[in-house]
Amino acid sequence: MALDKRFFEIAQKRLENRRMANKQTEDSRRMEIHRKIPKYCELENKLADTMTNIVAAVAARASDSEAQVRGAVNSNLAIQREMEKLLVENGYPSDYLAPVFTCAKCRDTGTFEGEWCDCFNKILNTAAAEDMNSHSPLRLSSFDTFKTEYYSTTVDPDFGETPRNIMQNNYKECRQFADEFNGRGYGLFMMGNTGLGKTHLSLAIANELIQKGYCVIYGSVPELLRRLDKEQFKNAEGDTMELVTNCELLILDDLGAENNTDRYTSLLYEMINARQSRSMPMIINTNLETEQVKARYQDRLWSRLFSMNVLLFCGEDNRLKLNYK
Repeated sequence: MALDKRFFEIAQKRLENRRMANKQTEDSRRMEIHRKIPKYCELENKLADTMTNIVAAVAARASDSEAQVRGAVNSNLAIQREMEKLLVENGYPSDYLAPVFTCAKCRDTGTFEGEWCDCFNKILNTAAAEDMNSHSPLRLSSFDTFKTEYYSTTVDPDFGETPRNIMQNNYKECRQFADEFNGRGYGLFMMGNTGLGKTHLSLAIANELIQKGYCVIYGSVPELLRRLDKEQFKNAEGDTMELVTNCELLILDDLGAENNTDRYTSLLYEMINARQSRSMPMIINTNLETEQVKARYQDRLWSRLFSMNVLLFCGEDNRLKLNYK
């Protein structure tokens, strides 16, 4: 992955902080057990003695050294079992004092079998995503500030339902999406005029998932395509395509506001197809109507958009009432 060196430095630092935090947890647990279960400390000393006996027996090379080693090993195992039993009897898991690792696969080293571990790649991608999101409004919206009472209770003839009922359903769909998110699925395609809450609910989902530790990237389609175009066709530094196709959730805002060129459409298709082919979810927002989407994009692209869970937004522009869109 051709990412800026500073992201690797950030990732390495976060990995080191993770190791330090886990070591503090280990030390805290050990002090707790020594304080509450003095006998455990005695058993630890006995265990250390058996290790000394094993080393001494091996070094002596006496005729009975093999029997001495076997006896010391058996004693060592018996003490370990007694220590585990003592923990359980006092209400602790038997492995309470085992080494603590956030990633059991690489044991928090960041590498596994000579390659970067998945956990390190996630830290790395998250650092790069945070940089991409640094100028986005990711922290400005939440589910708590989405107010359905601002939507009309008069039936909309185009929908055969009241805007309030429709938006209450959209809220529930988005809330469920955030609650059940696991990094798989096609995601949501939100359609409707400006000021109806598409971006607000998208960012509310993003905030929920970021708090759960997922890697989320938000970007307006015009800005994102300009960035991709510079990197792929004008030799600008960066690998945005790698990031947007591998983050756990990609949010594309304002689809249809980008320049309508073959190159932009090709980049958009590459991005969406790469994620859908691996069942990686997206949230895509547009102010376009269904027929406008079909007229603007080729079949292979719009068919992928409508394969997502489509949420239709209706009502009046609420930005005069609330500070969101």
